[in-house]
Amino acid sequence: AVFRPPLYMARDVLVIGCGCIGLSSGILLLQEGYRVTIWAKDLPPNTTSNKAAALWYPFHAYPADKVARWSTETLEYFFKNILSDKTSGTLAQTVYEIFKKPNPADPEWKKHVTTFRRPEKHELPPGYVDGYAVDAFIMDTDLYMDWLMKKFVSLGGVIEQRTIHDLREPMSAYDIIVNCPGLGARELCNDKAVYPSRGQIMVIKHNGLTNSLMDDDPTAITYAIPRINNIVLGGTMGEHEYHLEPTEADKRDILAKAAKLHPSLKNVEVIQHKVGLRPSRHEIRLEPEWFEGGRKLVVHNYGHGGSGFTVSWGCALEVVQIVKQNQDLVKRDQHEAKQDAKDAKGAVKLISKM
Repeated sequence: AVFRPPLYMARDVLVIGCGCIGLSSGILLLQEGYRVTIWAKDLPPNTTSNKAAALWYPFHAYPADKVARWSTETLEYFFKNILSDKTSGTLAQTVYEIFKKPNPADPEWKKHVTTFRRPEKHELPPGYVDGYAVDAFIMDTDLYMDWLMKKFVSLGGVIEQRTIHDLREPMSAYDIIVNCPGLGARELCNDKAVYPSRGQIMVIKHNGLTNSLMDDDPTAITYAIPRINNIVLGGTMGEHEYHLEPTEADKRDILAKAAKLHPSLKNVEVIQHKVGLRPSRHEIRLEPEWFEGGRKLVVHNYGHGGSGFTVSWGCALEVVQIVKQNQDLVKRDQHEAKQDAKDAKGAVKLISKM
């Protein structure tokens, strides 16, 4: 008899979506020995991920306890596997969230992150009296997304640009599907809990700013993120807004807020404006769902809001865990099951003779 590996060792998996969530999930599945194909309507550099400010910091994503865990796992993964690669477009950096008034409350993720601290007075820009500081990272999204694509393909992954109108479409070819459509889940999964939170950013010429600053004032969200080749200023949080064109009002507002955030940002050279729609939801959906009487497994992984990069690898690790835990429960037709059993017996006989 010809030896065939057990089904789980050569299982085909389809990933829907080619943003940072889909690519991270696909990479870890490939490293676990699965054959992985991505189907996506948009590919880098034309994804929402490419338009993100992109730094590690839990931001407008829920539930807080799970986001804290996924964020911590992502932080650990970056320091262990990515930051040392100079081609990844990532950079280790201290990230500050700063406050104009004393804020005694600690963030949910503090207990998971050993480098969390309160900044010293000399670290705070004028007008700020308190804050959080953490040793984290930022990334140039175009460089990092390109790195993710190359990593996925180098591991044997296949990427196809195609639009999916119904989640059942790929089920004729795949038993296991990892669903990472971002905002597309609103229509693809008929999940009306998913909605856009519009974010406009401004890319400026680097001026020597060394660490990321965030003022999460709900009435005037402001941040400055120095990257390898430039600095990103933001931002906006337009819930349920769909328009993708930069507005003059937002441009003026971002510049005005940045000038108040740090003295070095009062006179800047603007390079580019970008707009992206964050895939917001009351909580991230990361769970299995069965179709066709248990014959098809879908693992949903969407609704990450403003924390996609921050939770990406933590969520991907959980995706792999869910797939591994459920793959052998996927029902197969009787002929395939009998053939696997027959070949497995043949393999045992073959091994016993060796």
